[in-house]
Amino acid sequence: MKYLRWLTVALLLSSCAYPFRVRTEETATARPLLIDVRTAAEWKEGHLEGAILIPYEKIGAEIEKAAPDKKTKINLYCRTGRRSGIALEALKKLGYEDVTNYGGVNDASDKLKIPVVK
Repeated sequence: MKYLRWLTVALLLSSCAYPFRVRTEETATARPLLIDVRTAAEWKEGHLEGAILIPYEKIGAEIEKAAPDKKTKINLYCRTGRRSGIALEALKKLGYEDVTNYGGVNDASDKLKIPVVK
């Protein structure tokens, strides 16, 4: 019983951490990086399961923390697709090779078959 309680606490704490995950070469090929480029307030209203938050105006400064390998497959979305389009262009200028704009959060959810969570 103590083990189960400890495991629950560990899982809760890990879900509260800042949503950046450092990518390595091994994980870069395993699963695409899913980035929500909206605001923190929009993120709290609902985001795709497994996504990380990097607002579009900060993408250039913060992408290397999440994806140091420029060959990492990156999927972007926002509310309508406009900001994720801007983020896509910024990432391409930085040398990222495999970046896709999935448009708005609901379109991305449908196309990628990933649920929206709060």
